[in-house]
Amino acid sequence: MNPLGEHERAAIREVFTDLVRDVPILLELGPEEAPVTVLAGGREIDFGDETKLLLEQLTELSDRIDLTVMETEDPGPWPKTTVAGALVYHGLPWGYELTTIVGAIVEAGRTTPSLTPASLETLASLEQDVALEVYVTPT
Repeated sequence: MNPLGEHERAAIREVFTDLVRDVPILLELGPEEAPVTVLAGGREIDFGDETKLLLEQLTELSDRIDLTVMETEDPGPWPKTTVAGALVYHGLPWGYELTTIVGAIVEAGRTTPSLTPASLETLASLEQDVALEVYVTPT
């Protein structure tokens, strides 16, 4: 299976030309806490294998991206992808969610944030750390 077609590869390669610093990606794999069977194209989908293949393909598009794969025997919310030690994504980033991973890599590869000065000022005024969780589901 080839998650990224040549058109997607070319577009992402172009976006990745703006990376000015290295971006580490950690993919953690293991047995899923709550296994789900998904069939697509007449075959069963292994989320871990598909995520690994997709991230390997993204890594091939820029010398600035470094992928590390770790496997565990402990059940958990796998696959788990961590971009630059900050953004954590659980699951398979297919479809629209591919833009989430690509966008995270682009942000991590910048030397300055893309937020507006007003947003940066608001964030600087927070009195304690804040962890945000965003959940998505296919519709």
